[in-house]
Amino acid sequence: MSLLVPLAAALLVSSAQIPLATQVQLPSGETVELAADFLTYEADKQVLTARGHCELRTGEMLLRSDEVTYDEANQVATATGNVMFVGPGGMAAVADDVRVDIRSFEATLQGGLFMQKKGVTQEAMLAAKTPEELRSMGETPIILSGTRIRRTGPNAFTVDDLAFTPCECGSGEPTWRMEARSANVILGERATLSWPVVYVESVPIFALPWVYLPLAERRTGFLFPNPNFSGQSGFSLEQPFFLTLGRSYDMTFTPGYYLGSSKQSVTRELPSGRLITSDEPRLFGVKGPRLRTEFRYVPSETTRGRVTLGLLHDSQPVRNPQNGNFYIYPEGTPNEGRYVDVARGWRGEASWQHFQDLGSGWYDRVDAAFVSDGNYTRDLTADIIIRDLDYLRSSATVFRRKEDSYAGLDVSLRQDIRWPYRFFQDNRVPAQVDPLRPDLPSPVTFQRLPGILYALPERPLFGGVVGGLRAEFTRLAPMTGGFGDEGVDGIFRREGIYLPLGYYYTDPTWPLDPGQGNGLFDTQDREARDRIDLTSRLATSIPLGNVARVTPSLGVRQDVWAGEYSGRTWQRGYPIAGLLVDTQLTRTWDGEKNRYRHAFAPSLELRYVPGGWGHVPSAGAQRGPGFAQPYDEVDAAVPLDLDGRTRGFLQGVFAVDQTLRVKVGNVYREPLRLRIGQGFDLTRYAPAANKLGDPEPVLRDTFARLSTSVGMLTAGGMVRFDPNSGRVTQISGDFNIDNGKGQALYARYDDILTTAQTAIDRGEIPNALGPDSIRRPLDALVGRVSRETPGLPTAERAQALIAGTRLTLGFGLGVRYEALVQPLYQDLANQEASAPFAQQTLGVSYGPACNCWRIEGVVTLRRDIGLEFSGVNFSVTGLGSFGSGG
Repeated sequence: MSLLVPLAAALLVSSAQIPLATQVQLPSGETVELAADFLTYEADKQVLTARGHCELRTGEMLLRSDEVTYDEANQVATATGNVMFVGPGGMAAVADDVRVDIRSFEATLQGGLFMQKKGVTQEAMLAAKTPEELRSMGETPIILSGTRIRRTGPNAFTVDDLAFTPCECGSGEPTWRMEARSANVILGERATLSWPVVYVESVPIFALPWVYLPLAERRTGFLFPNPNFSGQSGFSLEQPFFLTLGRSYDMTFTPGYYLGSSKQSVTRELPSGRLITSDEPRLFGVKGPRLRTEFRYVPSETTRGRVTLGLLHDSQPVRNPQNGNFYIYPEGTPNEGRYVDVARGWRGEASWQHFQDLGSGWYDRVDAAFVSDGNYTRDLTADIIIRDLDYLRSSATVFRRKEDSYAGLDVSLRQDIRWPYRFFQDNRVPAQVDPLRPDLPSPVTFQRLPGILYALPERPLFGGVVGGLRAEFTRLAPMTGGFGDEGVDGIFRREGIYLPLGYYYTDPTWPLDPGQGNGLFDTQDREARDRIDLTSRLATSIPLGNVARVTPSLGVRQDVWAGEYSGRTWQRGYPIAGLLVDTQLTRTWDGEKNRYRHAFAPSLELRYVPGGWGHVPSAGAQRGPGFAQPYDEVDAAVPLDLDGRTRGFLQGVFAVDQTLRVKVGNVYREPLRLRIGQGFDLTRYAPAANKLGDPEPVLRDTFARLSTSVGMLTAGGMVRFDPNSGRVTQISGDFNIDNGKGQALYARYDDILTTAQTAIDRGEIPNALGPDSIRRPLDALVGRVSRETPGLPTAERAQALIAGTRLTLGFGLGVRYEALVQPLYQDLANQEASAPFAQQTLGVSYGPACNCWRIEGVVTLRRDIGLEFSGVNFSVTGLGSFGSGG
């Protein structure tokens, strides 16, 4: 944006050059034209007077008024009556009269108003005949007024009694403004205001000692400060600074400081039974200086990106990653039972988002994010949804997509942020706890480093037969080293234990895992693996008259693995036969204005894998046959025996789809879609390798899915029912009602049957229970029968409801509310039912009808934390926003 004082600038630049003639050559070479109905020059007084439709024109600038006088002796120029000015870049001004002292470069205005226009051409503005017509044109994102302006340089001015509004309020008076006793302005660059005060409806809201305002869309300068308060980190203040690096690059530096939260009283019981009470900081939160840097680039229409880097020096106490709490002085030391006050030190974050069209169908994309430790995000936000994330994912890919092929190379990384381990530093115990300062082993996350994919989508081959091919190389490995060092059960547990199936997690005699973190490739350790995955498929479609269609298919999947540390190789393959029978009945009828079409489409899909050859890799360093250890969905693409051999199966899904489409003019809409289906497993009736001795039931999930879109309403829902256990395995639904005028109501509900976490802790597989859509292997149509292992904890339901509303009331008041509800939530400590509301956020805002500014206060109520004031958000059109309310 540009904040200019164009009227005074034009007079200060041009008036001293006004001669007796109607045309003047300026030192810059420009010609100034003065036209009026009547021109007189009083030689004795050295006064030039122009009256009636006066126009002063210099290239791109035009000044109009009823009268212009120039006192050559005193070097004073005056424009009076309906003064209006039009300049380049949408500059415009209106005033009752303007008096300019050429010697002091001062301009005094009455009724002066300066505007930045957009949405209107320069030609239209030059054609305006009256100030009212000029002011009503287009949009006005900036309005400025002042009583005295003094020129201090070629494009620099000092403005007294400045009133400033970046507002698109139309031709009416803006409802807010910023006033300052004085301001220094450089045209098209920046303005510095001394002791500015923000007024809303003529009521002073707040004042600042000094404000720097960039006066262009991309101009170097300070942005509004960001104050915030949270229960975790107390009060914080950040001051962004925007730096322009040419037309295609810019940066934002945001230094800040967190004061930290107040301490709380904590009582601990020592092993001897003594109680120790002390004041401690909150477990989550930060304290200290922080610097965030953001770099943005758009060097061409085909390339764009954003890079961020954040550094924080945290003086809060370091935490023990094995239990998540502060380190405690051992009993018998002078500070026994109290927390160890050793600062966490340097922490940080980084991210990179990038997209580029390389031409000839080639593209590259990066979406990466990294943090210094597992609790970094939890310390900087109290939002429950964000805090519950277990992994931080990053990806980068280079690919070429054409109509007949796809080729790509990608890298996928994951950071395990479940626990407060540090990723780029060691995790040594403080010397106050153990003088030897052992380094605690941290979890090793396997990455996709890299993946290479080449695919030929299905295409006609011969005689109505279509075929496709897919080849993929994948390397799954840790960032460093050749194995994961997880130990006896192949699972890293931060307590350093392992749990055999059926072992009680609460048993005080937890068995220690001798293989976890021992630096040796043994027991069930995962090793880095290379895999080549080949899949192919042939299919054809055979019509059954005008009644139905039959689509048989035949495919093969072949996988080859190589262990990078052990040097062992494995292979596994199997054929996949498929059959799809479908038909469709339609009915079309015409309404008064629309055409309606209802379709009824039943289908039956069968999939058969008789068995296979080879087996997936086994776990650990054992050379002979052992337990299978699949890493991802490709390894476990079909049901597996314990030793990794393929279990044959015959499965099917019968479904009925119904759709209602409406044609309005030449546009089709689908207000309703319903799919009802039943899954089944016929393996007991088919020849298949490695079948279970105890045949599983035939039926699998019964499901129904509904989606609708009518007017302001969009909604959808899913229900899955397990007929074998008689339980609903999934209920999901969402809806959104939005009138496009600031009123909205939305909700999302999920209720999913899952394996209890305590059962997983005791060795149960995570997908033993739940809906088929989650548990089924990649190449299967349904999953195994949902069963609970005797002696292990029963299944549990994962429930969550997110609901909210946004309301904009007629008198400028806005309200937003959002709640995260967990109806069956139990307290982790005592397993008693707790308050279902996990988090509630309420924001109340006020702003004018034009919405050129809005101020909002936000409060958040979180379970086990209580009510907190989350901050204030203040948004100003053209200036951005400050504050960090939730």
